[in-house]
Amino acid sequence: MNSWTQGFFDQGLAVIALSVAAIALLLIWRSGWRPAAMEQQRQRARLNDQSMRILSSAVEQSQSGVIIADCSGVIEYVNPRYTQITGYSKDDAVGRVAELINNEELTDVNNISLQEALLLGVRWETFMVSKRRNSEHFWQQVTVSPILDDLGALTHIVLNIEDISDRVETQAQMEKLAFYDALTGLENRRLFRDRLEQGLKHVRRSKQAMALLFLDLDQFKRINDTLGHDAGDELLCTVAQRLRACVREEDIVARLGGDEFTILLSNIASADDAGLVARKILKSLLDPVTLSTQEVTVSCSIGITVAPEDSLNASVLMRNADLAMYRAKDQGRNNFQYFTDDMNIESLARMSLENELRIAITNEDFVVHFQPQMDLSQARVCGYEALVRWRHEQVDVIPPDRFIPVAEETGLIIQLGEIVLRQACLQMKALQSSGISDQSVAVNLSARQFRDRNLVPMVRRILSETGLAPRWLELEITESMLMDNIEQAISILTELKSIGVAIAIDDFGTGYSSLSYLTQLPVDKLKVDRSFVNKLPDCPRHTAITTAIIAMAQRLNLQVVAEGVETEPQASFLSSHQCNIQQGYLFCHPVSAAELPAQMIRMKSHLASVTYPQATPTAITH
Repeated sequence: MNSWTQGFFDQGLAVIALSVAAIALLLIWRSGWRPAAMEQQRQRARLNDQSMRILSSAVEQSQSGVIIADCSGVIEYVNPRYTQITGYSKDDAVGRVAELINNEELTDVNNISLQEALLLGVRWETFMVSKRRNSEHFWQQVTVSPILDDLGALTHIVLNIEDISDRVETQAQMEKLAFYDALTGLENRRLFRDRLEQGLKHVRRSKQAMALLFLDLDQFKRINDTLGHDAGDELLCTVAQRLRACVREEDIVARLGGDEFTILLSNIASADDAGLVARKILKSLLDPVTLSTQEVTVSCSIGITVAPEDSLNASVLMRNADLAMYRAKDQGRNNFQYFTDDMNIESLARMSLENELRIAITNEDFVVHFQPQMDLSQARVCGYEALVRWRHEQVDVIPPDRFIPVAEETGLIIQLGEIVLRQACLQMKALQSSGISDQSVAVNLSARQFRDRNLVPMVRRILSETGLAPRWLELEITESMLMDNIEQAISILTELKSIGVAIAIDDFGTGYSSLSYLTQLPVDKLKVDRSFVNKLPDCPRHTAITTAIIAMAQRLNLQVVAEGVETEPQASFLSSHQCNIQQGYLFCHPVSAAELPAQMIRMKSHLASVTYPQATPTAITH
């Protein structure tokens, strides 16, 4: 073959080779294989592998427990956090059916069951109590996500679980603080009010009766002040336990605050059932309680109202029970009273009286009357007790027993007491200016006045303003007021004595004072209560008590005064036992300052006609 032919042949082979290559490239191109595409596929594969590794690592290291199960709920995979939460290993879990899969009672916030959510292909979430491998119960939050294929069919289920036990416990503690009394563990006012509203809804539907009991401990403040607040708290806890033991499991016991408790008795047959529970409570509280090594007994006053008979309104029922409880206190405490319509009338009347009393105090519509105190050993007037009267434009004069309790309960007694003290001092100063001397005026202090921190400054100020010398003023306090807090009482009396006024213990013998304390009290006079005097000299017990008080006062170098003397035999008996200072209707009714001169003449005539044992009648001196 010549060179030209050889060259042509070689050129043909090259063309054929190029053609084959071109065809091959074309076929490859048509088949979708390209070098760039191959690189992209390899890159995508690398990215997918990397994403899978990241996703796998994220699932493995997730702080939530992860479960992957097939469409039947059979577990195929669990992550390490699942094992930490539940205690079950991967080998324990794989192959088992997830516990909540077949639980048809579980629903989410939209009240959709898990099975319904899986059919709809939507995410589902719930809270549930589960059990760890060691049988310890815990709260978990579960989120379920369905995995669907391209056709929308369920292929797998992914469950995320979180241990929320600490969160649930914290929330429970917050709810306990919000709805339960921290001291006794009973329901508080807020929760009780909600229970009452719910109970009334049940009453409306079922037509069954329900009773509300309102309890207040008697003399709790005295125990609290005497033994301390820790002892008081211990007593409240004991009372709470006893109240809980007196009712059924479904009944509600709450502490409203202080020493006030309420009880809700549901589904009672009649109002008598509430009375049976009240009697049981009163009896249970009679058992002594040891507080700070000292044994005490506490009682309570109980008010009862019944729904639907009395009302179907929660506020009205609370008010009704409160009114009935106060009626129980008025009846001597340690008893229970049912609410009656008359209590509403009395409550409205009291509210009207309180409003009028406020106006009267602002206008100072009060007048002080005076009841003379007689010294029968010298046959003369030695002093007066100041007694307040309310001058009312519609009923002329209102006696103190009607408005003093209201003033005491509302705190108006502080202002009223200042008005009375000022008028008494002014009138006494006026009597002295008219020539009457050697006579003092006694003014009663209420419990609230005695506890008022401005008492001593107020007494000083009024004596200064009126010009009355302190030695002509006598302040009367009751025995029970002293014993509420004996140390504080001694401190207050010492301050008052430093001013120069005299101190008398009123209603002596009716309280519970200790004789050892009596020797420490800076007092000048004891007043024998009228309840002992009115049965003299025929009642042996009263004569024994009265003579004992007189003898004790003499031994303590205290003056003794008998109040409520109404008959000559009473006056003679008292005089024969060296109680020469007496006051009462026998000698003079309380009268205004303007009427005193005429009464002095009448008393002079009376004393001149009567001779009392161991008394030396002389002309009445001023």
